[in-house]
Amino acid sequence: MKKLIFLLSLFLAFSVSVIYAEEELISSKGGISEIPAAKRPKPIDKEKAAKAAEKDESEKDYENKSNTIKYGVPSEISTLVDELIKNDDPRFTEEIYDVFQVTRNTTIKQKVLNYFKQLEDPCLEDFAVETLNDPYEEKNDLVKACFQYISAVKTKEAIPAVLSLIESENDSYFNDAIAAIGEIGGPGEAMFLVEYLEREDLSDAQRQTLMRTCGKMHAIQTWEKVVEVAEDEDENLYVRMYAAEALGLMEKNESVPILVELFSETDPNLRQYVIKGLSHFPGVVEAEETILQGIRDEHWRVRQEAIKTVKEMKLSDATPYLIYRAKSDSEKVIKEEAITSIAALNTSEGNEYLIAQLGDKKVGDATKKKIVEVLLKEGNAGEKEILELAEECLNDDKRKDLRYAIGKELAKYEKSAYDDICVKYLSSKDSTTQSLGLDIYKTNRFSSAVPLMRAIYEDKKANSGVKNRIKKLLSIEDEEAAK
Repeated sequence: MKKLIFLLSLFLAFSVSVIYAEEELISSKGGISEIPAAKRPKPIDKEKAAKAAEKDESEKDYENKSNTIKYGVPSEISTLVDELIKNDDPRFTEEIYDVFQVTRNTTIKQKVLNYFKQLEDPCLEDFAVETLNDPYEEKNDLVKACFQYISAVKTKEAIPAVLSLIESENDSYFNDAIAAIGEIGGPGEAMFLVEYLEREDLSDAQRQTLMRTCGKMHAIQTWEKVVEVAEDEDENLYVRMYAAEALGLMEKNESVPILVELFSETDPNLRQYVIKGLSHFPGVVEAEETILQGIRDEHWRVRQEAIKTVKEMKLSDATPYLIYRAKSDSEKVIKEEAITSIAALNTSEGNEYLIAQLGDKKVGDATKKKIVEVLLKEGNAGEKEILELAEECLNDDKRKDLRYAIGKELAKYEKSAYDDICVKYLSSKDSTTQSLGLDIYKTNRFSSAVPLMRAIYEDKKANSGVKNRIKKLLSIEDEEAAK
């Protein structure tokens, strides 16, 4: 009896799993989406808000921005929203949401959608879904913003409307709708794309988009079809390229030998996308060996893709290849890409090479700018040598361009070690150099720099732009008013 019950339970479990599997393979259908309930913005991210506040140059900045949102004309609001997006500033979500509800200005609506897209706040889902249910009277930029918004906040309620727009005779929505499905869709939507791929009336561009999306969705159901397309020499080249990338995005190990074989093709664009595909197989020897060979490819685009890929995959074995390319490649873009990857890999061999370049008199300042940028970004090596180079340039007006470039990079990072160089930039007689010193101060707020800044402010001969910045940074106007 117990054995019978056990066998029955196994049978039921198997039957349920088959039902679920069959359900997953059913293609989704287009239709009218149910509009989500209206909602207010999410609570403000306090950490992001604090970081944004640090970028204010005076205590009045917050009040001024708030007033612009409440009372400004559309162009002023639009410019401010762009600034808030750039600074990742979430402090004004409530005010911006309220403006969105009353404005009829399409540009503001589009900008606000982009703002909440960046914050991944679903407070405008109702508007976006309603618009996609019937977008035909709306401006294309606004509809595009709705597609991007639902993609960012993962609005699955929008799926029926988006599928309908893919099937619509209006091709202007096709690419955006496919891209959105790639972000919010699941197995049912993947099957929809598989079936849609069989249509004979699709353009090459539409087939390309479908290919990329199938891969992005990790739609394993499409694997055999994608292999067939990738290997078809009569197929459109760009469709084959995206098929190669899609095979990688599916992360199915059986794709590796297929991609390696495709790397023997004569077209460099296809080889470039083979590298993209192979980048999804870290630790697979055959894939990694092919990527290393890509660094030696005759075509610069293939070399560039391979160099980017070894950085992403952290293939430290690529360091000697990268150093050779940084020294010898005929293309400036490849040299710079190699320098970037060397710094990111953070090997002793690579770091020693980059640091040696900073001190080599034969190396041009343009190369040194790039090395400074990537070493500071990675933060693993070269800080001492970069500060020494900055000081060297401060004493040589023939190297102002490098001095300025180093100052701009230093100003991006909060480091106590920059205290002394900040003061030295401020001590320069060159107003641009002083202004870069203020940038470094703004990031770090070194107390040692304040007396010098006040002295510059009180100097009648000092540059007026520099003095105005000091006035804001030190809130001198507020102090004078208090007296």
